[in-house]
Amino acid sequence: MPRSAHIQCELFFEASHRIQRDDWSQERNQQLFGRCNRLHGHSYRLRVALHGPIDPDSGMVMNFTDLKRILRARVLDRLDHSHLNDHLGDLSTAENLLWWIVEQLRGHLDLSLVHRLELWETRTACAYLTQEDLRDYL
Repeated sequence: MPRSAHIQCELFFEASHRIQRDDWSQERNQQLFGRCNRLHGHSYRLRVALHGPIDPDSGMVMNFTDLKRILRARVLDRLDHSHLNDHLGDLSTAENLLWWIVEQLRGHLDLSLVHRLELWETRTACAYLTQEDLRDYL
């Protein structure tokens, strides 16, 4: 019976955004999005957890160096010190940003290995996708 394991890494980036709908009035945007309707920034923490079989030759699910290289090239180098609305449009929520990240990883990382993908906007608030969310998407 093959052995499997979970692995996880965290990366950090800084970015600004403003949550608003351009087709709504300023009053309606302010009412729904509150302070997030104003231009502001976050120190984001991206946590990626993989689950899969341990390769008998390498002893790894995936080499951490390879995982971090993919995440830096496909996500962090694009988002760090950027304005998220330039990437996502007007609804630059953590939830939408997670799906944007998934799209950037497609074809570069085996998404079937992703067990959990978390994006922390603050120390106390995050959005995440599970393997089930991704399975339905794939």
